[in-house]
Amino acid sequence: MDDVFELMGFTASIIISISFIPQTYKTITTDQIKDLSYSFMILNIVACSMMVAYGFHKDVIPVVISNTSVLINCSVMLYYMYTSS
Repeated sequence: MDDVFELMGFTASIIISISFIPQTYKTITTDQIKDLSYSFMILNIVACSMMVAYGFHKDVIPVVISNTSVLINCSVMLYYMYTSS
């Protein structure tokens, strides 16, 4: 039964990782950032950083994978928001 939950965790982490890619791609290619919120991005970056640390501490790899991906995507979008304004 643990294998089923382990598979669910990895599957969910991959889906979460993929879910941010279209927005990041759109931000990079169209440079349309006016609807993105600085506070949303910063809060996501802080929360994901904490979750990555937690995932490493507790050895929960799906948490590390998904939150690292979201952290990278939010950081890229925040960079584009900052450099475009």
